Amino acid sequence: MAMTFDATLKDMGRESTQGFLAAFDRPPTSAVKLLNVDLSTVTTMADLILGLGDPREEIVHFDFQSSAVAWKHADVMVYNALLYAHYHVPVHTVILLLRPEAAHANMNGVIHYAPRPGPGSMNFSYQIVRIWERSAEELLVADLSVVPLAVLGRLPEDQSLEDGLASVAKRIVDRLTKEAPPDRAKKLLADALLLTGLRVRRDVAARIFRGVRAMHESDTYLAILDEGRETATRDHILVIGEERLGPPDEMVRSKISTITDLGRLNRMLRKTAKAASWQEILETP
Repeated sequence: MAMTFDATLKDMGRESTQGFLAAFDRPPTSAVKLLNVDLSTVTTMADLILGLGDPREEIVHFDFQSSAVAWKHADVMVYNALLYAHYHVPVHTVILLLRPEAAHANMNGVIHYAPRPGPGSMNFSYQIVRIWERSAEELLVADLSVVPLAVLGRLPEDQSLEDGLASVAKRIVDRLTKEAPPDRAKKLLADALLLTGLRVRRDVAARIFRGVRAMHESDTYLAILDEGRETATRDHILVIGEERLGPPDEMVRSKISTITDLGRLNRMLRKTAKAASWQEILETP
């Protein structure tokens, strides 16, 4: 489900705004602030919006795509214009395509049209980042928040897909074990496992991570394979629900945190896309 991967990338980008800018745009030279702006005049939601500078000098808008959408280029043009109208500073749009299946012939980095000869034409350009063209090695040494994306990067040509992913999974686990606090390591590892599902079946992804020695020897990390999907799904419900319905109160957060049935959580996530209230989400059987 594309919505699930969008939420995963939003979480990762929010956790380290500077890391995402350095990896997919350019290292920031001024203050960076996560912006939560209401673009409710359109039916779909912008993914990650970062303000640069204090006072603000520029905005970078990230949009994440795991599947091809014929008119996504038109959507991001609308987001760009709305952000410019709201903040009155230049806006740079970056579309991250997570896999080749997300590419569409309409998406070429430029929108140009003229309804008639003479004045009145439109010229809009945006940046496209094709994750599968970035080497996995480059992503493995990036900011920790970017590291889970290494499973989508370009693998060595002399390895099979599964062997290449196994090598990347080992590097991810090794780095998270050494550099991240347990809670953050658990979250990022769950993200990596989820994203691996864009390249191989979920059971294959789980087998790959179970094969990493550090995972196999640790009950805690093995539990991540079982609990990580639940944690990630709960986080996605909260992220998407907040954008559509506003921040949940503590009662809602508490009830969602106690749900461990992955099937029910997935049904709640689907409900989040169209629910009219948090209560409606909680009532999902």
